[in-house]
Amino acid sequence: MFGGFTFASEVLLGRIAGFYGFSIPEAENETSLADFVRARLQGTPKLGDHISFADRRLVIQGMDGERITNVGLELRFVKPLPS
Repeated sequence: MFGGFTFASEVLLGRIAGFYGFSIPEAENETSLADFVRARLQGTPKLGDHISFADRRLVIQGMDGERITNVGLELRFVKPLPS
């Protein structure tokens, strides 16, 4: 499932964290959503890739070639049960 809220990839993580009331390291305040996601993924990003932190998930919702254009935010998600 893609994130419930969608943002342009250039939006700063600090603005999202401030609006939704979650903490991030101060050094990440000026980091774009695209850069935050890309730095934590292994390999080339693709539609649907996601990263998780605390009880949040950022999901790549839009791509233009290899450029991330939109990122979805899930504030809470259910972790899959181990197999």
